[in-house]
Amino acid sequence: MMNPVLEETVRIFIELNGGDRMSSKLICMIGLVVLALCAATAFAQDSSLRVAGAGSVQVPADTVIVEISAQSSNNNSTLAAKANSRVLEQTEKSLIAAGVKEEEIMPDRSKGYMTYHKLVCNTVNNTTSCQNVVTNAATEQMIIKLKSSDEKRTQKVIDAARSAGADAAIIGYALSDSEKAVDEARKKALENARARAEGYASAYGLSLGKAVEIEEPAYPDIEIGPSYGWEWNMPERMSRHMFWMDPFPRMHRFWASDYWAEDYIPEGIAEVTAYVSVTYKV
Repeated sequence: MMNPVLEETVRIFIELNGGDRMSSKLICMIGLVVLALCAATAFAQDSSLRVAGAGSVQVPADTVIVEISAQSSNNNSTLAAKANSRVLEQTEKSLIAAGVKEEEIMPDRSKGYMTYHKLVCNTVNNTTSCQNVVTNAATEQMIIKLKSSDEKRTQKVIDAARSAGADAAIIGYALSDSEKAVDEARKKALENARARAEGYASAYGLSLGKAVEIEEPAYPDIEIGPSYGWEWNMPERMSRHMFWMDPFPRMHRFWASDYWAEDYIPEGIAEVTAYVSVTYKV
């Protein structure tokens, strides 16, 4: 069925040409060619280039996670557990006196029990007698999340716990306020996408226009050092692999001579990586 506008145009041209059917056929052909050229021009004007970009920044972690634990051995496991609770109660008081805020002390404590069997043998007058000695051990742990990256404050807390009879050690770090780092990572991701788009456009002799669509196909990743880049074992990296559909995620980097230097994240440092997908006019 002929386009109504084109049909009306053909009718007018037929009337102007005295109803000549040959002229009307020629006019129809010319009209179709014009429409095809218009469609091709519109398609050329709407052509676009879509690229992915990624950007990373490293910032100091703002939270130090310290594990405080007590362990006691006794033939009676209940007594061993009570001894641990007394140690941690005294430790908590020492921590608060050392400047730890109550909200930095996690409310939940984990407890564990172990039983040791040991064969003890004694020899008297060339006669050896052995007996099975059973020892019960109990452990209790609490977690402190210090909202600070001050090494002196962390050490002060560890010393306070140890002086109260408990064991203390740093078991990790966290980035509780990641907003600023995420914004910086997104800017780098956009810069990376622009650079890639310019490279593609230049390779094909095209002129890169403005960005017309920006998407963030995956949540930003946050890795805390030390890390060696084994992201295929890390759940928080799975979203990137699904979105980027990469069957061999960064495997080529494993074989690179600078693999370890490139992927290593120092202790106490958080690496934030953002991902974007940008569509440009060309």
